[in-house]
Amino acid sequence: MYNQFVKNMEWFLELNKGADGHDYRYKLVKRLKPLTDINEFNRLRYHDINYYNELENLIWAIGHETEKYPSFKALSWELYGYGFDGKQNHSENKSLSEQLQIIDLLLGTQYWH
Repeated sequence: MYNQFVKNMEWFLELNKGADGHDYRYKLVKRLKPLTDINEFNRLRYHDINYYNELENLIWAIGHETEKYPSFKALSWELYGYGFDGKQNHSENKSLSEQLQIIDLLLGTQYWH
């Protein structure tokens, strides 16, 4: 599931790179990019704690939204297995719901092949 997420994120970014950051969904997907590289994710802990906290909260939400998004169950286990730790915190993320919807979309295969 994680590999599908990473591959589809790369496809999404490649297909929408002409947006140059002006497209709302493109920006949201770009913010998810550290979830494709554990070293980048861990680096944020020391260089951008607010962004790191936002991603931690997102990972926590992925693990707790399995009723609404069944594919998140496998993804949350794989994220944990790769070392991505989630934690509920009070980081401000007004687009959390939209990010969860995009992640669900990226986990699908029917739109990308």
